[in-house]
Amino acid sequence: MLWTILLTCLLIAAGVAAWQWHARVTTTISQLVNTLRDRGIRVFEVTLPERIGHFAGEPELWLKKKVLDGTEHTPTVLVASPDQVANPHLLTYWEEKFACTISPTLWCRLQKLFPACKQLTFKSYEVMHAIDGTAGMYDIYARWNDRPPPLELRAEDKDHGLETLQKWGLQEGDWFVCVHNRERGYSPSDDHYHEYRNSALDTIIPAMREIVARGGWVIRMGDPSMTPLPPMERVIDYAHSPLRSARLDIILCATARFFLGNTSGLFGVSTVFGVPVASANFTPISAMQFTKHDLSIPKLLYLEQQNRHLTFPEAFASPAANYRFSEQYEKEGLRVQDNSSDDIVDLTVEMLERVMGTCTYTAHDEELQQAFRAFLKPGHYAYGSAARTGRNFLRKNESLFQAY
Repeated sequence: MLWTILLTCLLIAAGVAAWQWHARVTTTISQLVNTLRDRGIRVFEVTLPERIGHFAGEPELWLKKKVLDGTEHTPTVLVASPDQVANPHLLTYWEEKFACTISPTLWCRLQKLFPACKQLTFKSYEVMHAIDGTAGMYDIYARWNDRPPPLELRAEDKDHGLETLQKWGLQEGDWFVCVHNRERGYSPSDDHYHEYRNSALDTIIPAMREIVARGGWVIRMGDPSMTPLPPMERVIDYAHSPLRSARLDIILCATARFFLGNTSGLFGVSTVFGVPVASANFTPISAMQFTKHDLSIPKLLYLEQQNRHLTFPEAFASPAANYRFSEQYEKEGLRVQDNSSDDIVDLTVEMLERVMGTCTYTAHDEELQQAFRAFLKPGHYAYGSAARTGRNFLRKNESLFQAY
């Protein structure tokens, strides 16, 4: 009985000491967190690090925002782990730009032990993702203007890229375009939410042939779940190549003449290295590409019941302008219509002309550009975008500028 009482007293004393210790440590941590927060130090978490668009774009936007705000010398800790990010090789580049990295598991434990740590966390979900609102990234990209990109390819990665290109048959002076088309196989667990973003592979093949006809090579990006390409001269089906790797993914996106993409985040890797992007089948209709050097054309909205397209005034006045889930379009009787092969070829030609310095726009082209941009109002996803909409797409769809 005596031993039981003594043991109970000992446990109580230990518990009190531990509580007092934890209380003292918690107070100290809270004071430290307040000091770090007041000095602008933050812990940055990528919202969806397993998705390449988020893992490329969110750190980029944070770093650009710090430069624009004049706080680029204030340290930021990046929450990331090589086994939990979309591309571990890209992580090695981000590690050079952040003060240090901390594993998500450790950061989660620290926040549970010391809740004050949460005050240091910054997430940029609304900056990039923004459901039913304007994404803050468009203002950041517009203000960034012609400043240098945040990342530059390392010399050893350039050499590795050149060696690989030579294996595929490219010679010194040859150039290539990365091409990517979103298909169902990328994310089968949730694709039913985002199927409206997919498009048929055969609609982009004529654009590949156009690039080759103009002297370039095509490197088709993606993963082995994608539909294999038919054999074509100077077209590399990298998605099914035995040389495919996380490292080469980054190198190719960073060294292409431009990236021909769609509403799928891989093009974001090109963006962080300063490579221009042309995207077809962009959706929702209020979305646009990111930078002043980029082009995009949207998928049009087709009203099944009336057997016609929504006009631009109708589309942008409707909540459908910001719809982000397939079922939303289905409930409204709207079909999200893929761009045609001709649309994508026109977009490709315009971007080729832009990167080669031969692109021209008429006064009427500029009028259409400004008129289309004027449809985007505060609250639309891409309001404030510095990117352009494809020249021929606007010409072909000039009838949709008028109200129905």
